[in-house]
Amino acid sequence: MELRWLSTTVWTLFPAHALSLGCTVYGFKSTLESLGLGSSTTTSVVYAATISAGGSSFDPSPEYPTNATNLPGLCAVKFNIKSSDTTSYNLAILLPDHQEWNGRLMTTGNGGFGGGINYPDMGEYTHYGFASVSTDTGHLSDIGDSFWALNNPESIIDWSYRALHGSVALAKQIVPAYYSDNKTLASPLGFSYYTGCATGGRQGLRLLQLYPDDFDGVLVGDAAWQTTHLQSWSTWMPLQNYPSEAPYHITPSLFASITAHITALCDSQDGVIDSIAQDPTKCSIDYTTLLCSSPSANQSACLTQPQLTTLQKALSPYTINDKLVFQGLPFGSDPSSLASESNPIGYGYFQNFLYNDTSYNFTSYTDDDFFAAASADPGRATAQDLDVSSFEERGGKIIMYHGYADPLIPAGSSVEYVTRTLSAMNIDESKLSSFLRLFLIPGMNHCVSNAPTQPGAPWYIAAASQIAGIAGRLTGLGNVTHSVPGYEDAKHDSVLALLKWVEEGVPPDELIATKFVNETAPAVESQRTICPWPNVASHKRNSSE
Repeated sequence: MELRWLSTTVWTLFPAHALSLGCTVYGFKSTLESLGLGSSTTTSVVYAATISAGGSSFDPSPEYPTNATNLPGLCAVKFNIKSSDTTSYNLAILLPDHQEWNGRLMTTGNGGFGGGINYPDMGEYTHYGFASVSTDTGHLSDIGDSFWALNNPESIIDWSYRALHGSVALAKQIVPAYYSDNKTLASPLGFSYYTGCATGGRQGLRLLQLYPDDFDGVLVGDAAWQTTHLQSWSTWMPLQNYPSEAPYHITPSLFASITAHITALCDSQDGVIDSIAQDPTKCSIDYTTLLCSSPSANQSACLTQPQLTTLQKALSPYTINDKLVFQGLPFGSDPSSLASESNPIGYGYFQNFLYNDTSYNFTSYTDDDFFAAASADPGRATAQDLDVSSFEERGGKIIMYHGYADPLIPAGSSVEYVTRTLSAMNIDESKLSSFLRLFLIPGMNHCVSNAPTQPGAPWYIAAASQIAGIAGRLTGLGNVTHSVPGYEDAKHDSVLALLKWVEEGVPPDELIATKFVNETAPAVESQRTICPWPNVASHKRNSSE
C-alpha cells in the first residue's frame, strides 16, 4: 500500500488567529488560547523545537532511555495537561514537515507500569508521514516500577486511560491547526490510528471501549488487557517455584532445557522440522516422558516428580475452584522469566495500586488477593467492556497479534479476548472478522524478537517496539527507520495492513512475518505466513499455504 496525502471534504473550522504560527512556543500557546485551552491551570506548552532531517529527539525517560534517531525534518512540541487537583501528564507530538505529512494521526502506547513519552516509536511513524503522539501517562518510571501509584488514585486513572485519551483529544485539535496555511480553514485531519504492545495493547483496547471515536483503527500486540487477572497470575506464578531450596524448584537453566525439549517435540508434530512450534495448542505432550525416571527421558532435560508438578502449573491455566483466573503458558514458552524470581509487575500492583502497603510481598499472595483486585480494578484499567459495537458501527478496525512464545503474557489471553468479545456482542466469527482479526506468531517473544529456544522464528511485522526494542530487555531490528525493507506492503507491514483495511475496506487475510539475518535488514533469512485466528498456515517444505 502506498501512503499518500489524504484528501477529504471534512474541514475543521478555526478562528483565523488559531492557525499555525510555526514551530514555536508562542505559536502553540496562541493556538491553545484560541481553542480555549490556554489557561495556565489546564494546558501549557513545555517546549517546541524544529528538528532537521537526520536529527534526534532529546527528551529521554526511564522507560525510553534512548532517543529516536535519524528523524525526518519535523517539529517536536510537548504539552502538559492538568488532569486533577493533584496530577498532570505530558504529551508530545512529532509533526513532519508540511510537505511530508500524510494527513493522518498515529498515537502510540507505553509498556508495563512505565512512564515516559515513547519517542522511539513516534519517530518510526513520522517516516510514514504520520503526525505522531505519545504521553508519559503522568509519571516517569521504568516499566517495572509502580511506586508512583502508591496512595495516588488520580495517577492510576491517568495511567489507565485518561492521559492517553486527553492526548488524543488535544492532538486532534493541534495537528490540523499546525498544518494550516494561514487560512480560515485548517488543514483536514484524515484518519486516526493507534499502535501499542503489552500495556500499550491494553491502552488501545481500553480507549476504543471507552472512547470509540478516538481511533479509526488500532494495532495491538500481546495485550495486557486483563489487568487484575494478569497481575494476580504474575504474582502467583513465582510462588509456585519458591523457594529455591524446595525439591520442586526448577532453575532457569533447567527451565530453558525443558522448554527446548518441549519445542522439539512440538516441532516434530507440526509438519515441518524447523525448530519452531507452529501451533502449540495442537501439540500433544506426554509429561511422564519428562521424568528422569522415564526410560526415554533426556537426562540433560528431565525432572523429578515434584518439579514436573511445578512445570505443569506453569503450563496450565491458573484457576480457583475450577474457574479460570488466567491462561497458562503455551508449549514452547519459557517460564523461567516469571517463575524463577519475584516479579515486580505482579506484586507491585498489590503494593501500590490495590493495598497501598509497601510491606506486601509476593510470598503473601493468596487467592483472596485476586478477588480483591478483581473487585476493585483500580483506575478501571482492565479492558473488560467487550461489547465494542459503537466502535464497530462507525467502521473501526482492530488488528491484534501475539507472540506464541511470549513468557510474560500467554498468547491464550488474546484468544480469550476474542472469544469473550464474540460472546459479549452475541455475534459469530464471520461478523467478528469483519472488524477484528488476531494473528498468533509462532516463536515470537514478548512483543519483539524471537524466543531463545526458537531462534529462527520470523517475528518482524513492523509493529510497536519491533524496531526500537524494549530497553534493557529485548532487542529490536534496530537498523531501519520504518516498515519492512524490501517488502513495504500490506502483507508484510502490519501498519500498512491496518490502513488498507480501514481506508480501502481490504481485510488482512494473512500477514507475513520476517526474520532478518542477524536481526539486521535487508538480508532476509526466512519468512512465514501467519493466518488470522482460528486458521493456521500449513507449511510444506520451503513454502506455506
